[in-house]
Amino acid sequence: MASAAGPPPLLARLLMRVAQVISVLLASIVMMAVITSIWWRLTPSRDLDVFVYDQTVANDTYPDHAVLEQLLQYHRVAYDVEDYVGAAPGGGPYGVWPQDRPDVIFLADLYGLYINEDGQLDENGSIRITDRLTAPQADDVARWIAAGTPAYAEFGLVSEPTAEAAGALLEDVFGFRATGWAIKPFEDLQNVSPQIQSLQPSPWTYEGPGWIAVHIAAAGRASIRDLVVLPEAVLTEPLPIVSGGPPGSDGGQAPFKGWLGVIEAKETSKVDAWVQLGVTDEGLDLLDAAGIPNRFPALVRTERTLYFAGDGLDDETPFRLRRLKGGALFTRLVTGEEFRFLYQVLEPSVGWMLQQLDEQLDEP
Repeated sequence: MASAAGPPPLLARLLMRVAQVISVLLASIVMMAVITSIWWRLTPSRDLDVFVYDQTVANDTYPDHAVLEQLLQYHRVAYDVEDYVGAAPGGGPYGVWPQDRPDVIFLADLYGLYINEDGQLDENGSIRITDRLTAPQADDVARWIAAGTPAYAEFGLVSEPTAEAAGALLEDVFGFRATGWAIKPFEDLQNVSPQIQSLQPSPWTYEGPGWIAVHIAAAGRASIRDLVVLPEAVLTEPLPIVSGGPPGSDGGQAPFKGWLGVIEAKETSKVDAWVQLGVTDEGLDLLDAAGIPNRFPALVRTERTLYFAGDGLDDETPFRLRRLKGGALFTRLVTGEEFRFLYQVLEPSVGWMLQQLDEQLDEP
């Protein structure tokens, strides 16, 4: 019986060549990981006093500042996720407000924790069980920044429950003005909170993907005049787009899925990134009627501060970055657009702040 014929010689050589190329690529990736890991370990570590303030710690995964541990350790700054001031997991005070000026400041999330009438944690509850940023504390932050401490802050810095005087001061320090409007995309508009749905006197019939915009007054309440619903039919993009980034970023465009506050930049600041709302002409009419621009600042920078107008620190890392020098670029190449915001805005923001410290040390 004749044996089965093998592949033609030309095809066999081609398959062998492909296998060789794949082997070389895999070996190169492994070698790059080994080299960058060694490089990271040889990079001097920094012993800095990192002050993180977070009042929204719902559980012991620290969802609103956990990413800082990865980003700081990636930059060889020793930091533990449990080293912060604010709310303990599930409520109650945690940590002690600094008496001395820290080296770097992250004001992560000031919204706080709330419970409902049944006493259960509920982000839409009406009873706040955590503290708020006070005017004397805002004075400390302003004084520390003026003395040379770089600071990063995010959406919710100046709205409820932050004290009004504290919010006004921090707007000046970080170089922006909040309009009161906030926008969030939803995979299904049926999942919008009952509190927001109740702003509409008629039954809530929206479903499917879409965005909502809510204007919160100083007292923390909104009315139907302060609600705009943008269903999928009036969108040209599924998510708002953040374009640009801080110094050190390669720019580009990153979709953003969290809350975004609509802000204006003050003359004292520079806009490093913008939010673009992809809407149709009908969607633009809805925004115009409410006085909401379809393009507004996302990241504003002063001499020593960065303010991002969304809840960016809620972002996640695809896997541990800290053991690879250049790991942000390396992981970006293999994770795609899902983590684009992390590499476009968050990681270079941390790098920029640390650079400010280095430049101060170099000054005569």
